[in-house]
Amino acid sequence: MKRFPLWLLGSCLIVLSFTACDNSETYAEQLAMEKASIKKIMKDSDYRVTSTYPDTIPFPKGLFYKTAEGLYIHVIDTGTSVRSNIPKNTPYEIRFREININTGVVSQNMYDATGNAYEIFYNNIQTSLSYGDCKAWHQPLKYVGDGGHVYIIVPTALGMPEYSSTTTTLIPCFYELRYTYWQ
Repeated sequence: MKRFPLWLLGSCLIVLSFTACDNSETYAEQLAMEKASIKKIMKDSDYRVTSTYPDTIPFPKGLFYKTAEGLYIHVIDTGTSVRSNIPKNTPYEIRFREININTGVVSQNMYDATGNAYEIFYNNIQTSLSYGDCKAWHQPLKYVGDGGHVYIIVPTALGMPEYSSTTTTLIPCFYELRYTYWQ
């Protein structure tokens, strides 16, 4: 009868000891922290949430409509030509200002004269661009048209592909968005 090599047994024990001591948060814990981060920005900024789409545009100051998907939207200006039925792949340009809720880091092409607008195609999420786009950028188009201006608070699951594919930390973001139709 062959004996089990002691070096193999020792290696297995070392690997098990390292995996047993993993102190990283579970996905459920990360979701709870993300929810707390969003709640904190809401409280700190005096924002309120409604599940009923407001009757007035602009929305009352600090009021966000929470969609069934979990996106928080504050419409500042509907712009013109709001469409109730937008054909898939309708091209738009978007300018944005993104604030990472966890770190406060800002990315934007909104106010930078050298920053080009991104082209997006309604209901066709593009992830091959260097920055990509996200589901959250498309959802406000149900409520605004050409020249539309919104604030949105985005849970990671609706956010940028590089944020939702991360395995370390969920990254909720606050956006200011302006839309322009391609005519």
